[in-house]
Amino acid sequence: MYNNKKLILSIFWIVLGAVLLGLSVAEVLDSSIYAGMGGALIAIGVLQVARNLRYRKDTEYREKIDTEVSDERNRYLRMMSWSWTGYVVVLAEAVGVVAAMILGKHTVQLVLSYSVCLILAAYWISYMILKNKY
Repeated sequence: MYNNKKLILSIFWIVLGAVLLGLSVAEVLDSSIYAGMGGALIAIGVLQVARNLRYRKDTEYREKIDTEVSDERNRYLRMMSWSWTGYVVVLAEAVGVVAAMILGKHTVQLVLSYSVCLILAAYWISYMILKNKY
């Protein structure tokens, strides 16, 4: 599952995070958001590198990860989780549209409406592609 491309990508996240953090500390970037984002990218990169190295060295861990990735039950559970997440997000945003309309928050209403439309358009396109494929 892990290969050199993933290790290089993890190192890239560390470097990018260090650059963002450095630019933020040097006050080249104004917002402290960049420092937080840089720190988060460094942490993610370090954790991914550690995970990648553990996968390469520990055969028991490698078998466990390979089983989790290729197991049919886990694939089904991931697919169902995405399905449920889609329903929950669309319904929550639709309720948010109505609530924003009642509260007179026109901008929030528009953003949520556009989001619902974008999600439904993506759903329809993916449905058409999958219908032709299967």
